[in-house]
Amino acid sequence: MLSKSSRTFLEQSTRQYQRAMRGSPAEEYLTNRGLAPDSIRSFRLGYVADSMPGHEKYRGRIAIPYLSPDLATLQIRFRRLGDGDGAKYLTVPGDIPRPYNTRVLELPVSTMAVCEGEIDAIAATQAGVPAIGIPGVKAWRNEWALPLDQYDVLYILADNDDSGQGAELGETIARRCSNARIILMDTGHDVNSFVQEHGPEALRRKVGINDE
Repeated sequence: MLSKSSRTFLEQSTRQYQRAMRGSPAEEYLTNRGLAPDSIRSFRLGYVADSMPGHEKYRGRIAIPYLSPDLATLQIRFRRLGDGDGAKYLTVPGDIPRPYNTRVLELPVSTMAVCEGEIDAIAATQAGVPAIGIPGVKAWRNEWALPLDQYDVLYILADNDDSGQGAELGETIARRCSNARIILMDTGHDVNSFVQEHGPEALRRKVGINDE
């Protein structure tokens, strides 16, 4: 349970980084990856131009808030822009792993998707495939399967890159969720790059969503 001061600090941080997003290198980077302005706004993505106290080492990164159903920030992860130096993701010490975009679990739908990573979850949801994101294979917790058991089908949108982690994540979740169906992206693609190359309709077809 977050304290009142923690909630206030996270909200202030999210707002500050949101304001810095417009015209920033982060906005250019996310736009080039196919994220729509509406998605950048609705997911409250930000850019750490002037850091909040304690966030100095995250300067120059994308701020990715993990939001509650009422859009309050529960924690923030910080993503490197592109393939520069340093870890791709940084998390504030003491923050616990949690699924991303859990707001979609309140939608009245019979299917749900799971991706590895926040940007893939945004790209899938933007494409019309509601998805949560898991922040890495090792972050998975079996208790996260409980709210996923409610769906007729749970699509695991697995990366198909050289790391092999996408397939590993799919198999890990499938061992716990009997409704899981692993959907492997085309060779060399994750969800985001697949949608960029083939379009949102192709992702919906891949998981069997009929637009008619």
